[in-house]
Amino acid sequence: MSQKGKPIDAPATEDPPYLQPGSIIEVNHEDNVCPRARYTAIIMERATSTNDKRYVVQFTNLYQDRNSGTKLSKEYNSVDIRPLPPPQPPRKFKVGDIVEAYFDDGWYEGKIDQVLDDDRYIFRMSSMFLLFGVNQLRLHRTWLNGNWVPPLDESELAVEEEDSTEKMKESETDNAEASKAGTGNILESDQKTKEKEEEFSEGAHVEVTNIDGDGSNQAWFAATIVKPVGNNRYLIRFETLRTEDDTGFLEKEMDSLHIRPPPPHIPV
Repeated sequence: MSQKGKPIDAPATEDPPYLQPGSIIEVNHEDNVCPRARYTAIIMERATSTNDKRYVVQFTNLYQDRNSGTKLSKEYNSVDIRPLPPPQPPRKFKVGDIVEAYFDDGWYEGKIDQVLDDDRYIFRMSSMFLLFGVNQLRLHRTWLNGNWVPPLDESELAVEEEDSTEKMKESETDNAEASKAGTGNILESDQKTKEKEEEFSEGAHVEVTNIDGDGSNQAWFAATIVKPVGNNRYLIRFETLRTEDDTGFLEKEMDSLHIRPPPPHIPV
């Protein structure tokens, strides 16, 4: 199996075209931020360890070992795989629309909570509220019985007819540009910035959640970044929570997935 993201030279199967080896697809990848996240990947081969319709895929932006450049490969059931959607032109959204936002190299499902000026939106994902530009959002669609629901419009159908390799290049370019246009908690897709060491700088005011570690506490608390400690983790100091002996403010090491910038001030 290739470790550099190149499809293997495998014979065609009786599967649909998007499930053939070398096809560019999206998979429903479980994530500890939101279970409804999809990442771009390549079909490598049909799994031989089971009689079920399972496939080995290799992610285009997720790494098993970033230092060596080894990309992550996993097995998925066919129900968790869908064709790569064609690039979507920017569109206007309204409060309550179900959309997908490009976040941390994947597309996360949520809904529009508020519409701001300059084509900016407050996006709600589980208990998180994030600020996104219109270029970082796309309409949520479901792949059902070989069709997109809701169906693609004429401009998207024209793009869908292009070669899959070109579609992947366009998708990666669009995703990179979307990340660079971010004004909220959006990550750059560049390999260096993916390390997230520059996402939060020392002394930055942030908010953190899940301080009890079991996911039951969904409140956000004001804090300050003390320093990055590596592996996408930061030492933070709470601004309102104090130590048990009341000698200072509580400090804790937190994963970047549980850290966000303070939300923008929205006049009532």
